Amino acid sequence: MTDDSVTAEQLTRPQRRIVMLSLHTSPLAQAGRGDAGGLNVYVNALSRALAAQGYAVDIVTTDLDGTYDDGTAGDSWRTLDDGRRVHVLRVCTKCREDKSQLLQCLDELGHRAQQSLLQASPQPVDVLHSHYWISGLAGLTLAEQLGCELVHTMHTIGAVKLERDPDAQEDPRRHQAEERIVAAAAQLTANTYDEVADLQRIFAVPAERITLVSPGTDLSVFHPPSGADPRLQPVGQRPLRLTFAGRLQPHKGPQVAVAAVGRLRELLPQITVQLTVAGRQSGADEVDIADLAHQAGVSDVVVLTEPLPHPELADLFRASDAVLVPSYSESFGLVALEAMACGTPVLAHRVGGLIELIQHGGSGKLIDSLDPQQWARQISSLATDHNQWRRCSEAAAALAEQYSWESTARQTLSAYRAASVQVAGTPG
Repeated sequence: MTDDSVTAEQLTRPQRRIVMLSLHTSPLAQAGRGDAGGLNVYVNALSRALAAQGYAVDIVTTDLDGTYDDGTAGDSWRTLDDGRRVHVLRVCTKCREDKSQLLQCLDELGHRAQQSLLQASPQPVDVLHSHYWISGLAGLTLAEQLGCELVHTMHTIGAVKLERDPDAQEDPRRHQAEERIVAAAAQLTANTYDEVADLQRIFAVPAERITLVSPGTDLSVFHPPSGADPRLQPVGQRPLRLTFAGRLQPHKGPQVAVAAVGRLRELLPQITVQLTVAGRQSGADEVDIADLAHQAGVSDVVVLTEPLPHPELADLFRASDAVLVPSYSESFGLVALEAMACGTPVLAHRVGGLIELIQHGGSGKLIDSLDPQQWARQISSLATDHNQWRRCSEAAAALAEQYSWESTARQTLSAYRAASVQVAGTPG
């Protein structure tokens, strides 16, 4: 694995052109809606940080999620205020109705992406950075057409997802596709050491073809309360406020959060508990929060809201005593990092990147199972120990300060340089 060092010479060399490829969802889409989540935040923030460092950045996406539904009939591109160019490829009705149909159109979309990139600028593309397996498949041909290196970020690995959640709905073509991408990419990036190990275990990727790139967070938005923290008033004198934020699908575990609140009320009947669920239905599996709350006997204390823009999400985190992340698997866990940056302890399932991000007993708690009873006990322990909560809050904020998108950009540039070395070292 490479480090994240970048020399002054490398940062001041002539501008390079980087293309971010995210076809199945727009990086500018509101996280928590449809398929939009941590990947969207990641690509948007990383591309912005790279542009701020003087790189020419193009984002290629589609209009699948309606983010760019401006009435334009054909493909289009525009320049954002920060200099990034966004290319929007129009998709057919079949793809809108079923995103899996997108796989039948990848060659065509790749050709149209190439045309849009050439129309926007004649500058050669140095790196094509694809995100998620669908874009990785398209990137195999597009990188060759553009004459550039391919760097790929999995975000999630299909086999790992199924190991943790055998009931998850997954395209049967995904694993073979990921094998092809891994074999062809000049460099892969991994969010955590755990993901590095998964890439080596599942795909036998040599260490020199993997770069560790830790996601960041916007510390100007996600930060502890500026004034007196109202959460320092002991629970019991005020309600215990809990939050789940993310896509509403079984894999993310909102059903665990709701059930845990039901058990918590049995453990702490003297305390008023409130749970805010911020998100929208995602995927084919229905998650009816209202029905789940009724079954758990907590309809009166569960509030469902739409996905929130970052400033409002940060306000919600700062008003919460804990954020719950009961995912079956997480390659990193951006929601957890954003909550920690607000000085909010996180209770999370002990899986994937959450193990590396959260210090058990320090910045939050890692829970070994998805048993709602166990979650309720851990929440109860934190809620009733005011000194423990204060220590966790301070530790969470301090740990989050180590993460920034500027650092993520530097680490990503290391991956791009490593890709150049790998390509240069490949026998002709």
